Parts: sequence; C-alpha cells; structure tokens
Amino acid sequence: MSRHISSTSSFESPYVSLDLLAYLNSGKKTPFHVFNDVVMPEFQCHLSKLKQLLPPEDINGTQDNTSRTEIDEEADDSNCLGPHAIVEEIQKDLDYINKACHKLRDSADRVDEKIQGLILQRLDDAFRERTEALANSPRIKELKRTKDVVSLLKNQICSSPQLSSDSLSLKHSSSSIGPDQQPEVNIDNQKITESLTFKRIEKVYNGLDDTQKKCLLCFSVFPENETIKKKVLIHWWVGEEFIDSLNSDGKTAEETGNEYFKKFIREEIIKPVPKKGRQNPENCEIEPSIRDALIKLAKEHGFVSFDSKGNPTADFSSSPRVCLVKTEEGSSLRDFTYIYHHLKHEKIQTLFNVNEPQLNFRVDRFSKMKNLQVLQLGRWKASARQLVEVEDTEFLKGLKKMKKLRYFSLRGISRITELPNSICELSNLRILNLNGCDNLEKLPDGIGSLKKLTHLDMSECFLISHMPQGLASLLELQVLKGFVIGQQSPSGLYCKLADLARLKHLRKLSIQVDKTSSEAEKELNSFSKFRKLQSLSVAWWSSVYSASTSTTTNMPFARFQRMLSRENSMKALTKIQSILSREKSMPTTPGSTSQPVDLHKLGLHYFPGSKMPDWLSLLNLKNLKKLYIRKGELSDLRLPGDQEDPSWAVECLRLKSLSKLEMDWPKLQELFPKLKDAEPVYCPQLSSSPRDDNGEWIWNAEDVKAHATSHAPDATVLEGADTIGDKAAGKRPVG
Repeated sequence: MSRHISSTSSFESPYVSLDLLAYLNSGKKTPFHVFNDVVMPEFQCHLSKLKQLLPPEDINGTQDNTSRTEIDEEADDSNCLGPHAIVEEIQKDLDYINKACHKLRDSADRVDEKIQGLILQRLDDAFRERTEALANSPRIKELKRTKDVVSLLKNQICSSPQLSSDSLSLKHSSSSIGPDQQPEVNIDNQKITESLTFKRIEKVYNGLDDTQKKCLLCFSVFPENETIKKKVLIHWWVGEEFIDSLNSDGKTAEETGNEYFKKFIREEIIKPVPKKGRQNPENCEIEPSIRDALIKLAKEHGFVSFDSKGNPTADFSSSPRVCLVKTEEGSSLRDFTYIYHHLKHEKIQTLFNVNEPQLNFRVDRFSKMKNLQVLQLGRWKASARQLVEVEDTEFLKGLKKMKKLRYFSLRGISRITELPNSICELSNLRILNLNGCDNLEKLPDGIGSLKKLTHLDMSECFLISHMPQGLASLLELQVLKGFVIGQQSPSGLYCKLADLARLKHLRKLSIQVDKTSSEAEKELNSFSKFRKLQSLSVAWWSSVYSASTSTTTNMPFARFQRMLSRENSMKALTKIQSILSREKSMPTTPGSTSQPVDLHKLGLHYFPGSKMPDWLSLLNLKNLKKLYIRKGELSDLRLPGDQEDPSWAVECLRLKSLSKLEMDWPKLQELFPKLKDAEPVYCPQLSSSPRDDNGEWIWNAEDVKAHATSHAPDATVLEGADTIGDKAAGKRPVG
C-alpha cells in the first residue's frame, strides 16, 4: 500500500485523494509505516508550499503592511500568533511526531482516529487547492484549524504509556523543555568535547594538511565497527579531487591513498581489518568513541550534516554532501525528495548511499545536481549482504546534466539491465564501478567517449556477452575488471583482448572467459603485445551457470533461452578443454616476445585444463611475486613449455579447492624454491605436507625437524624434512 501511494504522489500533484480516501473507507487501521512514508511526506510538502505563500517577514519578524491588515481583521484577538509563527509551531509538532511514531505499538487504536483526522484535513486542503484560487497569503483561520488537528494528534501520542520520558528521549525544537521532555544526549554533548578521545583526535586533525583533513572526515559517515573497504574511500577522494588518479608527484591514487591509510592507522584513528594472505589490509573500521569525535569535527567544519543520533542526513543546507540513510524513524531519501526539495541542488558535490535499500529518485530532482562529483549509489560494504535495488532506471537519464561527475558507483545494485546512453556524456568521469550488477546485459556503445576514465569495474556482470568496441579508446584506463571473452557479436563489431594493447597505462586487468567461446585461445595468445600490465586475473565460466537463481528469475525470458541454447551443445566445451590442454601453444609472431609483459601478480580461477595454460609462456614470470589459483581441473603446477628450469619465482602462493592437484610436498617445494608465504585450502591430494598441531603448514626446515621429533615421526616425514632443506623459507596457516 505504502509503495503504491508514494510512487503516485508528487509535490507538483500533492493530492492522492482517491488513494487515501479509498484506504480510509476500507476501515483498515493506519500502520505507522504508512503514516511515516505517505502521510507525513505529503503533509510536509503541503506545509512547505504553504510557507512559500506567506508574506515575507521583516527583520523584526512581522509581515509587510498590506498582508498584515488582512490578517489582523481575521485574528480572534491581538495576542494571536502570526502565520509564520503558526507554521513554525506546526513544523515543530510534526518533527516531534515523526520521531515519536516509531515508538508507538500498543496505543495504535487510540492514535489511529487522530491520524485519520490528519489525513482528512490533508484531503480537505487538497480539494480546496484544486477548486479554489489561492490567495496571496493563506487565511489565518485555515492555519489555526490545521494547527488544532496536529496538536490533537501530538497530545494523543504523548499520552501513550509507551512514550514516557524514560523510554522516549526526543529533542523538541522549542526553546524551553517541558516537564515531560528530556534533553537528548547526542554528539554535541559537553562530555564528548571534554573527552580525552576527542582531544586526541582533534590534535591529530589539526596536525594534518588540508587534503588529509578532508579525507579523514569522510570516515564520519560510516557506521561504527562496520568493515569499510579502503578502495571505496580512495575512489571518493579521487571523485572530490582530494587526490587524483595520477598526482603531480607521479604517484597513482592508490599509492597516495595507501599512504593516508597508513598514517591514519599509525595515529590510531582507524583500525585495520586483517585478511588472511594480505600483508597490507584492504579494509578498516572505526571505534564508536572515535567516530563520535569525527562526527563533531565534521559538523563543526560543515563537511556533512548529522542528526541528533549521529546518523548522516540528506540536509545539504549547510553542507555540499548528501547521505542516504534508512533508520527506524524514516528514510533520508524521502527527506531529500520531499523536505529539502526547495534547496538549490546545484550546490551538492557528493551523494553517498549509506544504507538505503530502495533507490527511487525523481527525475527532476536527480537532474538538478549539475555540480555533482561523487555519486555512490551502490554497495560500499566489504560484505555482499548489503542489498540495493532500483524500481526503474529512468532517473539515470539525468546523468547527462552532471558534467563534473568523477566517481560513479552502481556496485551490487539489482534490476539494472542496461545503462542509458546519457552515461556516455560524463566527460570528466574517472571511475565507473558496475561490479555485481547481476542483471546488466550490455554496456552502451558510446562508452569510448569517456576519455578520462581510469578505472572500470564490470566484474561479476555475468550476463554481458561481449565488449563494445569503444573500450579500446579509453587511453587513460589503468584498471579494467570484468573484460569478457565470449561469443562473437553477430555484427562482428566488438572489442577483442588484443585491442587493449594500445592502452599504455593499463596495469591491472581481470578477464572472464566463456568456456564455449571458440575465440578464447586465440585472444589469450595476444598477451605478448601488452607492456605495462602488472596484475592479471583470468576466470573461466559458462554463461548458463553464471547467473544465480535470483538473477535468472529477473532475467528476460528470451535472453535466458538464448543462453540455454548456447549451452545445449557440450561438444564445444569438450573441444575447448582439449585445446587448452595441448602441450604446444600456437606459434607467436616473430619479435612478439621481445618485451613480454612483466607480471607481479597472476590469478587463475576455474581453469578447465589439467596442465598450466600454454599462453603463460608468452609472459615474463621472472618477477612474479603472487600466484593465486582457485578451483578448476589443474593437477600439475609446472610451467608450460620445454624449459630447463620449470620453477616459479613466486613468493606468495594461494591454492584453493584444487581437488585434482596430485603433487607431493618435496615436488611442490622444487617448483616454488623462493616461497615465503603459502595457503592451501581443500587440496586433499597434496600429500606429505608437514603441519603443526594447529594445522599450519611448516616451511622452515628446522621447525619441520623439531615438530617431527616431538611427535614420534616416521621415516617419511623425516625424509621430507631433509629434502626441503634450505629451500624452505617460512610458514603459513591453513585456511
């Protein structure tokens, strides 16, 4: 009910009389979520419009003489409040009601009658506005009647036994606090100002430069003790130009951002969240007391607006940043749409979705944010449990107005099947994050017009079958995730892997290979043309299995049928597996390996072959430090080709779910003589691996011998310990 009403209402057409009147005539009780989500926003809009029609106040708080004469004639006595004062009193009471309603439970029956009276008052005003011409100033009697209805509702709510001063601590906007009201303890409390934590954080803050101060205040919008992805913060900083994708000192945004993170960790402002296998943590969190201090600093410097409970708000009257937050009291997206609509949207620089699950923007409001630089609509949490969806993508057409937008994230948003062409008009866009948009089927053909794009993430967009040609025109691209090697486009016009070789700044690339693609091997043999690439990840998948159950249920049926028809023939899969398992790779062009790509990190996921892929011989792996292999059919980790030395230079090895990997411990050590850090997870046939009592792999030879001696070793273990000798270099816990 509430969704239907809210979707049909608007400020320009503020009356939902048929919907609400039919609802009243049904005899149903009015749930508080209907009151909060439907009645209150409509009434707030009405009150805002009514306030705009009032004559202006002078510096003494009175109206001009012309309007004052009319009001004096209609006032009951000389002590009557003026219209501005009455509107303010109404707004105070509405604010109080809005905060109190979520506490009401058992008193619903008594309050319901008064809520219906407020709805009827609203409908009566609606009828009058439709049938009568509005005067230059509203009549004082109409204002008084509205005030009486609201006051009755407030009194009924306050009389509820559930709303005693002990159970409900609300901040009334009046200058005085009545006997039944308690001052709210909030982030402005003197205790916070005087706390040692605040003084310490304030001292650290004052010692930062201007850029670092702004970067630090961004942490204030995130909930306490919530895991925060470092990448989200760095992208935000790039969006607001605190740092740039390539700074004047030659450092990338990631390098600069990492330095800031390390500094904040050293100052004990943020706490790193370690992840197994990573020396440098990618996530962090903030303790409650520190967040309170950051909130106070953010408020003092007009960085973000917060409510009395420390939640960031959509109020951009004193700050250029809007935060979308869903709380028990309501939704800041609703406030942004209905309460702050009269403010100038042109001043907004950042719109950040903290936890709003349903995005339903009005197109006219959305398109007004012409100076927006950061638009973070999707997930920011490290966990995929944060759900975000849109009812439709019509509002995205307003992107064409946002010529200053630099960072745009739709990460993890459901029900986005395609992007509007308006996204191609974002001439200043640096970062576009589409990760996890599991309903997205294609990219716009004009994406090549985003000439300043440095980061594009399309990973886990499994319904995209091929890449648009314009992708190869993004010459500033540094990071590209989710490049698809799939079925050939019927038109033959699509971007191939070899086309990316012209991207001279590309240093990080992840690829999704459709197992049924007949072009896969040919495209993967083009790596010899790359020069700057440092990190490469390749995952093999089958299109019909890539979509989860929830995705296929939302997928257009014709699209799903096409996917099924491609998968019906398993002969293609068998053929590709055979090709990828060949011992000899396709001959390369003379001179193509003169300067092979110098990789530092390599990931292979779901590889269908039993031996390492032949195209690895086209890469210079002498400086490879990290090797991650997850799932698939691999049984042998030796490098391909007739090499005299088939060993790897890898120092960090991650093996996960390799059920067919048949190697003993000494052989693995021979292949990875420089290994310092390793983590095998579910590799049941990796035999003779020495472990301690906690299941940790033991790398140091002395530790192996000591463990063997203390546990009545057999000859096999001791022999293994002697074999690895000086080749062992450390140990790593098993996941």
